[in-house]
Amino acid sequence: MDKTEQVSLCIIDDIKSVVEGLSSLEWEEKGVILAGKAYNGEDGLMLIKEMKPDIIITDIRMPKMDGLSMLRAVLELNHACKIILISSYTDFDYARQAVKLGAFDFVVKPFTEEDIMTAVLKAREAGLQERARLLNEKEMERKLRESIPLLQQEYMELLLSYPTSWDKASNRWEFLGLSVRPEAMAVLLMEIDGFQERMEELSVHQIELARFTLQNIVEETMREYASCIVYRSKENRFVAVVNVRDAAEAAALAERCCDHIGKYSKFTISVGIGGVAESVSGLPESRRQAEWALAHHLYTSGNSVISYGDVVHTDQPEAVSLEYKDELLLALRSGNGEKAVSLLKEMAEALKGLARRPSPDYLLSLYEELAASAMRTFHELGFYSDIKVAADRFKAMQRSSGVTLAALQQQMESLCRDGADLVRRGTLSEGQTIIYKSMEYLSGQLGREVTVTECAAQVHLSASYFSILFKKVTGMTLTQYMTSERIRKAKAMLIDGVPVQEIAFAVGYEERRYFSDMFKRSTGMTPSEFRESYHSDEVDIITE
Repeated sequence: MDKTEQVSLCIIDDIKSVVEGLSSLEWEEKGVILAGKAYNGEDGLMLIKEMKPDIIITDIRMPKMDGLSMLRAVLELNHACKIILISSYTDFDYARQAVKLGAFDFVVKPFTEEDIMTAVLKAREAGLQERARLLNEKEMERKLRESIPLLQQEYMELLLSYPTSWDKASNRWEFLGLSVRPEAMAVLLMEIDGFQERMEELSVHQIELARFTLQNIVEETMREYASCIVYRSKENRFVAVVNVRDAAEAAALAERCCDHIGKYSKFTISVGIGGVAESVSGLPESRRQAEWALAHHLYTSGNSVISYGDVVHTDQPEAVSLEYKDELLLALRSGNGEKAVSLLKEMAEALKGLARRPSPDYLLSLYEELAASAMRTFHELGFYSDIKVAADRFKAMQRSSGVTLAALQQQMESLCRDGADLVRRGTLSEGQTIIYKSMEYLSGQLGREVTVTECAAQVHLSASYFSILFKKVTGMTLTQYMTSERIRKAKAMLIDGVPVQEIAFAVGYEERRYFSDMFKRSTGMTPSEFRESYHSDEVDIITE
């Protein structure tokens, strides 16, 4: 029989023959181990203290200490056991009192071996059930203790996501034993720099070890100066909620964490800090601010701290023109990788020269649009499957948090260079190459009249052959193409709010009226009508 199903038994009676007779029963076959026997109450109590049996058989009437007194003493020991009393009919009142005190059962004299065995087996079954219950409770308590960190993390995520009053949060806060005071709290978000690239070379065990190490460094650093709770949020991110007086104190803590991680590991982190929440209900706002601050590490190379208060906040960020896009796509179609990369570098320089940096989300969307247009171009030219690896790499970088502008620019340049090289080495005919080169030239000549002869001379062809080749590649004559490009540029300028007269000059029309007529023939709307279709609340100050 399994030892977990065995129980121990002590027999106590002042009549030796009763003790010996009960001791001789086949207890082990029934899952009962005889732990000891005694012949009076005092010796019996000492035996119980020593052996701590699961079941006790004792007579109510014994010298030195009767069974009732011994029962009271056992109860004071707080030892969980089942006591079976042997009594005569004249001891019935004693037996009833013993049962009230906590005795499990009693057997009336004269009794048979079967009476005793039945009572003991009944006590054994009850004891095993109670043992199983206690073991289950202990197991549940153990699991609860082990899961407390996870429960703390889950609860903090809820509090950082939904505004919650202290009245509603207090009970669970105290139950989980959160090691941060529910007042003057700042949320810090920490991301491992270059996580995706570095972790590709490591095993799962090494990745987990690295994350554990970094979290441990952050916790030890912060707890030296403030109460806090630190946990993992994403695969490359930690969240810290810390008690601080102000944002400056939070920034100082974050700087220490950056220093210690750089000193004691091979990694660096970027930190975004939210404002100080005076109560639990303010945690979601602090979390939102920390996210916004962390996003601005797009402009850094990592290993630095940005507070929400350090970021310029404006409802109308300076827009970034996509004027490079059409030229870029022309360069890709013509297989001119160097031209494409040069345009991207020009765009990057223009971004650096802005008086106000665009928001990170806005800038990411700009690169996303450029990449999507480039990949669509490669798809149309039949090279998408060949460029898919580079495209997937760019998409993965876009999706990963902690990406920097420099890395994004580098990946975009790589995508365009590789794609253009494929186009150049692929099926692009000599005629297409010539016309695409000519189209690149024309994109910079929209403000003046350009003749077929001039364009033909640029690519060393006769005017007649150039006209035929241009129509074959583009499906349009040179005049039709220039008109469509001027209309496209004019539309963009109208949407940006440029005055009509200025637009007319920019696309090669000295007479505003002539430009307006041409625009209406092409689009079915006057320039002002077109602008109003995008900005219904604005009217051009210059009438047609």
